[in-house]
Amino acid sequence: MSESIIPAVRETPVEERWPKQSRGGASMLRLNAPGAIDGLTDAENELLAELRDVWVSHSERNAELTSYYEAKEPLKDFGLTMPKSITDHYTPLGWARKAVDMLTELCVFEGFVAPGMEDPFELQGFMASIGFTSVLQQAIQTAFIHGCSFLTVGRAGDGQPTIRTHTAEASAALWDYQNRHIKACMSICDQDKNGNATGLMLYMPERNILLEKHDGRWSMPPDAMPEETVDGRCMAFRLAYKPTQVKPFGRSRISRDAMRIIDGANRTICRAEGNAEFYSFPKILLLGTSADIANMSDDQALSLYMGRWNAISKDIDGDSPSVVQLSASTMDPHLTMLKSWASMFAAATNIPASSLGVVADSNPTSAEATEAQREDLIIEARHADRDFGESILETIRMAVRMKDPSASESDLMKLQVDWMNPSMPATSMSADAYSKLAGSITGFGDSEVGLARAGLSRSEIIRLKADQRKANASQILSQLRNEKANGGANVLRQPQPATGTTQAAGTGPQ
Repeated sequence: MSESIIPAVRETPVEERWPKQSRGGASMLRLNAPGAIDGLTDAENELLAELRDVWVSHSERNAELTSYYEAKEPLKDFGLTMPKSITDHYTPLGWARKAVDMLTELCVFEGFVAPGMEDPFELQGFMASIGFTSVLQQAIQTAFIHGCSFLTVGRAGDGQPTIRTHTAEASAALWDYQNRHIKACMSICDQDKNGNATGLMLYMPERNILLEKHDGRWSMPPDAMPEETVDGRCMAFRLAYKPTQVKPFGRSRISRDAMRIIDGANRTICRAEGNAEFYSFPKILLLGTSADIANMSDDQALSLYMGRWNAISKDIDGDSPSVVQLSASTMDPHLTMLKSWASMFAAATNIPASSLGVVADSNPTSAEATEAQREDLIIEARHADRDFGESILETIRMAVRMKDPSASESDLMKLQVDWMNPSMPATSMSADAYSKLAGSITGFGDSEVGLARAGLSRSEIIRLKADQRKANASQILSQLRNEKANGGANVLRQPQPATGTTQAAGTGPQ
C-alpha cells in the first residue's frame, strides 16, 4: 500500500531575500541585562528581571509584525509548483501596511479642549515645543502595528517636563491589574552598531532610572540622578489598540488570520507569475527534427523562438518535422483566487476591498456605496480614539502636574482630547448640516463645536477666532474714537429732561 507524502510548508526566510541592514533598527535589537544592578533596590531588580523576560518573549513576534508591515514577510509556499527562481524574487503584497495606515489616517489628534478655556494650561505652546502632535501620530501608528506603544513623562535638561514615545519593539511593561495602570516600564534608549542595547530607561513606581552599559557591565551613570515620580506612580502610559481585561496591552491590527491571508495571496501572486511566463512564451513541441535542433543551447533555442524567419531541416529519414504548440492555461483562476483573498482580508480588517488594488466590479461605485464600505473602519477609528484618548489625558495631566503642582485637579479632569472627525464628510454635506443646526440651536453658529461641524480644522478655528477678536477690537476702537471726536455734538443732541426735573449740563439723563 503506497502512501502519498505532502511536502511540509517551505518558508523562504527574510534574510535570504533582503539585506540585513535594510531591516528596521529596532527589530534587530538584542538585550543582555543582568539579574541585579548595583544602586537598584531589591524590588526594582525584581521588576527589571520581569521586564527583561517580557521583552525577550515578545521580541520575535514584534519583529515578525514589523516585517509584514514593511512588506518583507517570508514567502510560505508548499514546495509543489513554484520554482525557486520565482519564490526568491517575488514581490510581497503591502496589504498589512494598508490595513494599518488606513486606520491611522482616520485617528488624527488635533489638540486639547476644556469648557471655558481657550488654551487650557497653555498646552498649545507646550505641545509645539516638544513636537507632541507629530510624535503622537507615530506612536499611534506603531500601536496599530504591535498592539501598543508607550508614552512616558520625564524632565528635559532644563527641568521642564517632556513627553517621549516608545515602540513595543524597544520596550516592555508590566500591568497592575488591580489599579488598572502600568506598574513598571523599560525602554531601550541606546544601542551600538551591532544592535546590542547599551542604554535602558526604567520607569519604576518611585523613580525614573537611567542605566548604561560600559565594557559589558550595566550601571547607573554618576552624572544622571534618578527622577522622583509624581504621586508615587509609574510615569509610563499605554497606547493600546483594542485592549481587554485579558490583554491589557491590546492586540495588533496585523492579526494572525490577516497574516495567513497575506501568505495565501503571496502564493497566488507567485503562481500567477509562473503562469505568466508560460503565457508569454507558449510551449512548442518539435517532432521529427534533426539532432542539431535537439542539442541547441538555451540561448540558441530562444533566438530560434523569437526570430522572424526560421527554417528547420528534415530528419535523417528525410521526413519533414512537425510543430505543435501547447496552449497555456488562462490567468483567470489566479485572478479569481486573488480576489477571494482580497475579500477575506477586507473582511478581517474592515477596509474596502477596492483599496487593496483588486477591482471586483467594473462598474463605478457611488459615493453612498463607498461611504457604506468605510463605515466599519470609521467605527473602529472612533473606538480607537476613545481608548487612546484616556491614556493621552493621563499623560498630559501628569506633565501639567510636574510643571505646575498647584494646577487645579478639577480643571485637569475637564480636559478632553480633540480628534478629527474620522468620517470626514464632504464640504457640501458639512455646510448643509451646519446651516440646519445653526438655525435651530442658539449660539451654535459661532461656537467651536459649530465651526468644527462646518468642516473647519482645529487650527482653522483658532485662526478664525483670533481674526474675529482682532476685528472686534478694531471696531470698538473706531467707535471710541468717533465718540471722542463727536462728544460735544452728541451732548447737544441728547434728549431734554422731563418737565419739573433738573439736570446738570452735559451729564445726560441719570
